[in-house]
Formats: sequence, C-alpha cells, structure tokens
Amino acid sequence: MRYLPIELDVRGREALVIGVSPEVVSKIDRLVEAGAQVTVVAEGEPGSEVEERAREGIVTLHRRAFVDADLAGKLIVFLAPFTTKEGEAEARRLHAWAQAEHRLLCTVDRPEACTFINAAIVEASGIKLTISTGGASPGLARRLREDLGALLADPRLGAFVERLRSLREALPRGERAARMAEAVKGFRLDGALRFPGWFDHGDDP
Repeated sequence: MRYLPIELDVRGREALVIGVSPEVVSKIDRLVEAGAQVTVVAEGEPGSEVEERAREGIVTLHRRAFVDADLAGKLIVFLAPFTTKEGEAEARRLHAWAQAEHRLLCTVDRPEACTFINAAIVEASGIKLTISTGGASPGLARRLREDLGALLADPRLGAFVERLRSLREALPRGERAARMAEAVKGFRLDGALRFPGWFDHGDDP
C-alpha cells in the first residue's frame, strides 16, 4: 500500500487518543508539541506519564471506556494497540467509521486499520526526517530513527546547518540556488547497513 507523506497543521485543533501504551505516549507528546488540544480516554490506570501530563493541564484525561460521542469535533484519532478480540472488533468498527466519514485514524501498529500512517520522526541538529516502512515493520522504523538520530546528533552538523541558514538569508534571491548547491558540495553521510544473522543466512527469525 502506498501513502501520501504530508505534514498536518493541528494547531488549536482537537485530537483524541483512545487507550494508552508506551507507543501512544510518544504520539501524545508529538500532538502536544504540534499545538493540538489532546484528549485521552483510557480505562484502568493510564500510567504515570499520562497522569503527569494531565495534572499539568497538558492533556485532558478521562478514566473511562471510550464512547462514540468522544469522536465529535476531533480532527485526528489515535487508537492504542489492542490485544483482545473485542479490541480488534472495535478497531475494525472505528476504521469503517473513519473511512465513511473521511477522518484521520491511526491504529498503532495495525496499518490495515488506519486511514493514515504516523511515520517515525528523527529531529536532530535542526534537521527533521520522517521514516516509514509502510506499516511493514514499526520496529525497523524505530531502529532507523534511533540510529539516524545518534548519527545526526553530531554538533558539527548543527553548526553547519546554521551557517547554511545564515548564508541563504544573506544571498539575493537570484543567487541562492546556485550558491547553496555549491555550499553543500563535499558534505556526505557515510554509514553501513548491518543485518541480523537469520536474514544473512536466509532463515526465518
């Protein structure tokens, strides 16, 4: 399946998170950082991280079961990973709703129950990269995010980006393209891919 990569403006818009898991906490933080008004609906204990954000007024937390009325006015919805047949049925139902209503729904780790995929993001040294495997392996996306994040965290890269920014701002518009292309000549990202033994040997994990 192919997806259209976009960046969504959620400033001041309402977002809903149904259920809580370690994967979902990072989604909550990304929504908050982007300026969304986040509501979390979760039965049981939502966990200390979500509780803390609720106490600070960063998110609105409802400690109860999700009801359809929670969807009203929400631009974007995240559903935590499910582990039961009831959860799977609920995800299918919400997916059908999202398709019929043309709404944004991401069921974490279940691309078949999503209307969009929330790509992994690397942010370091003034650079933002998005990484997606099209739902094939969220674990691989996380691994790439961690490794690329460590590589791009080199402080020299941040200094290089700032020099490029200053140069671009100082150049007349008509000279920018050529001068900026010349400025990045010689920059290169060197790396090596290493695969697990089962793959190199042609086995299954």
